[in-house]
Amino acid sequence: MNQIRSEEYLARMLSGKGAALFVFVDWSEYARRGLVAFKEAEAKLTEKSTDGSISLWLADISSTDSPLSSALHRWLTSQEQRGAVHMFPSIAVGNGSVVWMKSGEVVGFHAIAERLGADGLAHRTEEMLADS
Repeated sequence: MNQIRSEEYLARMLSGKGAALFVFVDWSEYARRGLVAFKEAEAKLTEKSTDGSISLWLADISSTDSPLSSALHRWLTSQEQRGAVHMFPSIAVGNGSVVWMKSGEVVGFHAIAERLGADGLAHRTEEMLADS
């Protein structure tokens, strides 16, 4: 799993064919359990495919005043304003959300990753990013 550590990493994620992004905050139990499920889903996806067309990313936005959090928020807001997917306020309250994108455009969103579980996350990732 790749971690978004700077705007350069954000740009790298957005330039990929298909990506799933887990939005993490350290103060949320939902996010902690969702991260476990997301990591398990990554292992399941890796077992099935090695072509690298789908990448999984982690954005730790525990510190809301970081430049990275601001850049990610601006990008997510721009995606929602384009009518891609309704993500706010769910994504901002620590639910451990997942965003799926193709070529930098949001194609799907799930507010609470933990509720999908590892199998559901793996399946949804494959479904959302087919033909990436």
